[in-house]
Amino acid sequence: MDFNNINFRHRIPVQLRFNDIDMFGHVNNAMYLQYFDMGKLTFFKQYMDSGFEHEPTVPVVANINVDFHQPTLIDERISVETAMEHIGDTSLTLAQRIVTESGVVKCSARTVMVNIDVKTHAPATVSDKWRKALLGE
Repeated sequence: MDFNNINFRHRIPVQLRFNDIDMFGHVNNAMYLQYFDMGKLTFFKQYMDSGFEHEPTVPVVANINVDFHQPTLIDERISVETAMEHIGDTSLTLAQRIVTESGVVKCSARTVMVNIDVKTHAPATVSDKWRKALLGE
């Protein structure tokens, strides 16, 4: 994935754990999705003042595409970087990547989330309030 023109304005460190590592000494591929979920959670908490608890709509994951670039080893220090790539009428697209302290990209992901009405479960328009908050305007 080409994320060269994306401003990753959110970053959180990831603490690697012993059970994250597979028999080859790498972070298991399944763990990256958990790291990306931590990034999404803290991204939304940072840019959405009240979170989604009291909102009439919430974004839910519709699609995730992941590229694995290099294995991550247990002694590497990594972080999850997250950016809002695009906001459509009823959808949000997040760009995320796992990077080392020196900036080496280990894994990248693009996640499409559909904004749904909590009561009807139907797609719902992304509010202007969310657009401004999530795009940093």
